[in-house]
Amino acid sequence: MPFSVCIALIHNNNQLRNDYIRPHIETLLSAMEPHILVQTIEISYQPEIKPHSFLMAFLRDIIYENLGCRWRKYRLLKTNKFLNTCSFIKKSLVKYILNPSGAASRWKKSSAIEVMVTDKHIRAWMQFLDTGADYLIVFEDDVIFTDNCVARLMSLLDTLAIKFTHKESYVDLGGGCMLGDLMIGHLETSQDASYRYYKKPVTNTACAYLMSHELVTTFSAHLLKKPWLRLTGIDWMMNSLFILMDNQMKECVCMHSDPTIFKHGTTTGAYVSWQAGLPN
Repeated sequence: MPFSVCIALIHNNNQLRNDYIRPHIETLLSAMEPHILVQTIEISYQPEIKPHSFLMAFLRDIIYENLGCRWRKYRLLKTNKFLNTCSFIKKSLVKYILNPSGAASRWKKSSAIEVMVTDKHIRAWMQFLDTGADYLIVFEDDVIFTDNCVARLMSLLDTLAIKFTHKESYVDLGGGCMLGDLMIGHLETSQDASYRYYKKPVTNTACAYLMSHELVTTFSAHLLKKPWLRLTGIDWMMNSLFILMDNQMKECVCMHSDPTIFKHGTTTGAYVSWQAGLPN
């Protein structure tokens, strides 16, 4: 059954990274095009980075604290609201009043960058919906292509098109965080030689991932109802959207490639994180 794919590259015009990734995307296109209709888009524009105000930075802290409680519950982990609230108040006082090593100043800038990156992903989702393609594959510019990534990706697309056509589907392609740090073991249902499967959808990082047209449509509808989610980092926002889907008892196919099809260059050390360059 024929299907179409849109590949989106999220970047900030870093020539070194783009000189690496663009030829690899071209190689991927060459492998796909005889069998699959493929379109590509790039999202790069960003305004001048200006640190968030104290009010905006603190507001985002509050949003994160609320989402953190919901995220722990979603992962079937024990939580203590009172202790979590006390810890949040203590950390906030230290960060904004004592401001050790300029923590508040760094956070105000990284806070602005997080929102900007999230905006780029949302723009990619909206452009994808306009293409009418069946699947969206998103690459951030720190993705590293592996030797067998093309073959594995083609096999994945065939599987999705055959077994999960017209279903909300999410596949983490690039990993990033250690599974132990994510603490999503309670949600895992099975594992084979290539993937881990989860009964509730969860993301790792947004370095490389695939979503079906149906899932992006659902995400778009939720963002219109809860626009403040745009103020969170992309990983947090995606998991927040998954939580909303779960509240509506909406099923979603969730697979994490293991070993990962692509590598997250920032976590492997191939690239330096943008956060490492923030001034004190």
